[in-house]
Amino acid sequence: MVIGAICCKRDLKREMIHKINLLKEKHQAQGEFGWKRVSPNRKAFYMELIELFVESPLNFKCIVVDKRELNHDRYNNGDKELGFYKLYYQMLTGLLKSGHEYSVYVDWQVNQKEKRFSDLKFYLDKRNIKATISCLEPVSSEIQPLIQLADLLMGAVGYDYNNRKSSQVKVEFCSVLANRLNSLNPKYFRFGRLNTFTAKDEEKFNIFKWRPNGR
Repeated sequence: MVIGAICCKRDLKREMIHKINLLKEKHQAQGEFGWKRVSPNRKAFYMELIELFVESPLNFKCIVVDKRELNHDRYNNGDKELGFYKLYYQMLTGLLKSGHEYSVYVDWQVNQKEKRFSDLKFYLDKRNIKATISCLEPVSSEIQPLIQLADLLMGAVGYDYNNRKSSQVKVEFCSVLANRLNSLNPKYFRFGRLNTFTAKDEEKFNIFKWRPNGR
């Protein structure tokens, strides 16, 4: 399982969304995009999305979790949804920086417990006293291209970590992305793969491999 986020400075958000929309128009890629929608007939569009991301000031952070190592009965009273939001919390706390103000937009989903999103903000506020979270708001990915881009990058990391090969265009996407990232920082992604982890201070494409406490 991969949980991740795109980080974009507020004054650049409109510009980045405009660039994505121009790219969609160029390739006639209407509608929502994301990892499930990567296909041979949209290959050129998705390859240009890699360039757009790599050359942009956008940053990406994710945590990779081996679900076989999760023990919801012991730590979450059997509540898998609670376990998911604890991992979401860990990912976000690794992204927040002291002295900065954040607006957090999460992909809307139906939860069994009504207050999941407000609880998430409460505990983020409680933990990150040196960073300000001005809002934490669930939004539909259909109207938020940056969430769609986050989904695309999360999907690529998960595809490589699970060593999947069923789609040639997705294999190629992962390889091209890894090689472009390696050109920015030769310390990581040296073998054209995304199934790695990075140092905590790696900003452009940060992958944290989660481990249970004590391991």
